[in-house]
Amino acid sequence: MARHHVLCAIVVAAGVFACGAPVSTPAVAPTGAPSTVAGSAAPNRIVATAELTKPPNIQPQLPLPTTVRWAVDKGSPDDPQHRSLLVLFDDGNARGWRIIDPNGDLLFHVPIAGSGIFGPETCVARARRFDEVTTWIALDRPTLELFLERYRTLRGVAEGIPAGEVTLSLSDSGCRG
Repeated sequence: MARHHVLCAIVVAAGVFACGAPVSTPAVAPTGAPSTVAGSAAPNRIVATAELTKPPNIQPQLPLPTTVRWAVDKGSPDDPQHRSLLVLFDDGNARGWRIIDPNGDLLFHVPIAGSGIFGPETCVARARRFDEVTTWIALDRPTLELFLERYRTLRGVAEGIPAGEVTLSLSDSGCRG
């Protein structure tokens, strides 16, 4: 049994040394011609380098919104906090929105919403224009009241895809659900 352990240790050690040994490369230039050092007839060793075969996948810059409108819809009847939805309608591409005050301080963040079911009586259905993207956030009563009182002085900052941002005035759509 001890011989078996010693034999295994030798095999493992040989494998480690073999894997760590430098690999020789053919003395051939990338064109296939032998490479030589100036003044020498002996071929020189070439160091292989990685070469891109296709360009890296880069997300193109998508157009930022140029306008943003808002509406207020009723929240879910199952919401124990009885929050309302602040709905944003915009005409571009954004990863999310920051609602800021005149000093640039964050009031709240509006992430991009997933899908939702909105009936024909909602502002999402009634006020949305065909060329607009919609997102929303549930707000408690004090935050919504603050927004309604100050929206004319607040700004929406759209976070671009994949980068950039634009700061826009918030226009009231007039819709209340």
